[in-house]
Amino acid sequence: MINVFLARQPIFSRSQDVFAYEIFYRSGYTNHYIGTDPDKASSQVILSTFQFLGLESITAGKPAFINFSDNLLKEGVATLFPKEHLVVEILESVELDEQILEKCRQLKAAGYTIVLDDFVYRPEHLPLLDLADIVKIDFMASDRQQLENDLSKLRGRDVTLLAEKVETWDDFRCALDLGFDLFQGYFFSRPELIASKEITPLQLNYLALVAELNEPELNFDELASIVSQDLSFTYSLLRLVNSAAYARRHYISSVKHALVILGERELKKWVALMALQRMSTSRPEGPISTSLVRARFIELLAQHTEWSHRKDELYLGGLFSLLDVLLQRPLVDILDELQLAPDINEMLLRGTGNCGDLWSLMLAYERGDWDSVESWAFRHTSLCGGYSMGSLIQEKTCIHPRGISPGWFSRREEE
Repeated sequence: MINVFLARQPIFSRSQDVFAYEIFYRSGYTNHYIGTDPDKASSQVILSTFQFLGLESITAGKPAFINFSDNLLKEGVATLFPKEHLVVEILESVELDEQILEKCRQLKAAGYTIVLDDFVYRPEHLPLLDLADIVKIDFMASDRQQLENDLSKLRGRDVTLLAEKVETWDDFRCALDLGFDLFQGYFFSRPELIASKEITPLQLNYLALVAELNEPELNFDELASIVSQDLSFTYSLLRLVNSAAYARRHYISSVKHALVILGERELKKWVALMALQRMSTSRPEGPISTSLVRARFIELLAQHTEWSHRKDELYLGGLFSLLDVLLQRPLVDILDELQLAPDINEMLLRGTGNCGDLWSLMLAYERGDWDSVESWAFRHTSLCGGYSMGSLIQEKTCIHPRGISPGWFSRREEE
């Protein structure tokens, strides 16, 4: 788990209402940009805005202007997210070629808003200018004469003009007089720092996922097995399939269910985005390790009880049971974003509902409360298809005084 940092700066209309927010990468509590790899910066901003923090908490539902690097444009990452909320800002450093142009044409055709950042008129930019909806011009980098020259080249084009780095009242008045419609800069508001927590994926799991995606034919069972072993991947996946981009909210019954909803093309974009983000090489500790053990434990218990048909959902419940600790947010809010089945939510939040009884056994076992485990076993001897529940627990798990054995978690049963 790592700290993640963003900054947001409002963009205003002529009437000084908030039109949108631009989201910036930050590497720490110092609220200014420290040069870093553009792929890393852009992917971190996208994942944090739409998945880890959530658009509503950052922009209150307003569109988010996000810088896109060459590679993110080429990977088609933008189409993972709703066009109503994402504004694709093309950096001035992007090397314009036919592949970039074609990706921008596709975005334009799909209804995405395209913004040219730090625009300075050059003939080679004309093909991209033809696709732009908004053109940003840096007020600090140009004097009035230069501004008027650049604007004269844009007259007659169906583009909205955005004045950035508007620092004073005089700058604002000048921008209004020159015909700008949108405004951004310290005169209105400095970027506001936002800090949060993020769960990082394991390097080995990422490599296994990439290898599986490169197979000639996708095996969704194998993909689900890889994703299920990584809390970061699973959390990110469920946030994505429940985002506005898919125009519906699903009760997710398993990791495989979520992968099938996403589909092969979007799945590859998602993995590319995760790849461009910073990958942690640390191993799971504390809550992450406990979450993985809980998931596997309750899945195996379910296989031999009346809950066998819910084992995949119970696995997800165990995996997400400590997200409030990891993300430092209320669990009820997190579960609302993930759309697990209502009784799984009830199990996690209150320990009650259809699956609450099995959850109580898992917690008793985790605590090493053997009296409760034995009491539970004798109350449920009829649930195990001829097994004594007590003998089943002894047979299928590695009981020792400290609770769940990590070795048991990694051992897969033959089914």
